[in-house]
Amino acid sequence: MQLEQVEITINDFISLIVEQGSDDQMFASGYLQGHLDLILQGCLQQKQSFEQFLGLMEDSLNKAYLGNELAQPDRLLVQNCWLQLQSKF
Repeated sequence: MQLEQVEITINDFISLIVEQGSDDQMFASGYLQGHLDLILQGCLQQKQSFEQFLGLMEDSLNKAYLGNELAQPDRLLVQNCWLQLQSKF
């Protein structure tokens, strides 16, 4: 998958949650979007692959989890949101 397609998929996914999602989904997608934006823009600038993007996303989220940035219930919401997004790729 091309990273430009990934960007479109992410935007569509987030837009749908904003329009129809629950408060929990909005929280999780908002948190996830911060990571997505940083990683995707870096990958686009460095002309990295889709696989590299996925790996960097996993690393970024794992660092956040290890740093206890999120309470366990919020972490589960973000993980679920990330899995849902990945199923769209």
